[in-house]
Amino acid sequence: MSTWEEHAVAWRAMPLASTIRFYGGVFCLFAALNLIVACMNPLSQTVTNLVIWVMMGGCFAVGWASIFAYRRFGLLPVIFVAQFVGYGILGRFSPGHRLDLHGLVHKLNFDGTLAVIFLVLGYILFIAFFRKEGARFFKTQTEVRLAGEIHRALVPPRHLTIGNVELFGTSIPSSEVGGDLFDIVECESGWHAYVADVSGHGLAAGILMSMIKSATSMQLNKLKRPAELLTDLNDVMQPFTSPANYLTFAYVGGNGSGHLKFALAGHLPILHYRAQSRTIVEQTDNNLPIGLFKDQTFAISQLTLAPGDLLAIVTDGFTEVFDAGEREMGMAELNSLLLARAENPLPQIYSELRSITTTYGPQTDDQTMLLIRALS
Repeated sequence: MSTWEEHAVAWRAMPLASTIRFYGGVFCLFAALNLIVACMNPLSQTVTNLVIWVMMGGCFAVGWASIFAYRRFGLLPVIFVAQFVGYGILGRFSPGHRLDLHGLVHKLNFDGTLAVIFLVLGYILFIAFFRKEGARFFKTQTEVRLAGEIHRALVPPRHLTIGNVELFGTSIPSSEVGGDLFDIVECESGWHAYVADVSGHGLAAGILMSMIKSATSMQLNKLKRPAELLTDLNDVMQPFTSPANYLTFAYVGGNGSGHLKFALAGHLPILHYRAQSRTIVEQTDNNLPIGLFKDQTFAISQLTLAPGDLLAIVTDGFTEVFDAGEREMGMAELNSLLLARAENPLPQIYSELRSITTTYGPQTDDQTMLLIRALS
């Protein structure tokens, strides 16, 4: 979602009372501006014409504000023509006559007093608007910061060795609360590692992410059925997702041997660096993302990890980075970067790839990376 669309959504979510205060302030401000303009007109003006003049100024100002607040730019020509025609008609049918000095003073006093009244009313309405929305904003920001702290507690950086496998993972959200998740679970029969990516980011994605963390931890720690993990997650997530809101998931698990199980649910391929041939193979499958359909089934695949081999699982925050020319980094470039650094220490691989992507272009999505290396 673009910044413009996010602003429009924020305006639509604003309480009705705050919306009324804001547009009331806009109306009063521009009604006062029209009265000031009327003060500069030496011609006489009837009360009816003055009321129409003030109402038109305030109402057209509310229309302009509404168009820009809700991003309905297709209405710009309509309101422009309506304002041009309206003021033209009003000027044509209320020509008035030139006032003498006494009449001008009376008009200035009357119009000026009304302008001051409208300015004061506008000021009061804007103060009430900013006070109410300011309190709501700071309350929301406090809740978002708290959610960010919870997110960081749920997804801390991990670096550990389990048997003959070294694992390193970290996740950097693009906003205060991210929708990416990774975890490493050690158990008696071996280990499990996964990366999950909820579509979108922000507070809603963070809430879904915490649900995934709980459900996955329960499955892997208590039930110990990794083969059914994706099916169970789909049953949990399907009521909360939609075609535009889903979950991609990458799972890898081992039991101490070089034979690993893996499954990808709509996720980017696992990059498998083979030390013997110094090449990278993309391990993938045909599973759909989690949460799209009820009663989905997921295939579990296998790969062999020889000593020195490396697996890299990333989210699309690393590949969907654009430079100033709107050129995407892409998977091929990430493969090349990883190949040149595949034998470096795992934290160094991550640091260098992250540095290159942030130099290539600004981060617009959560960036998560899980590295798994078979030790000699």
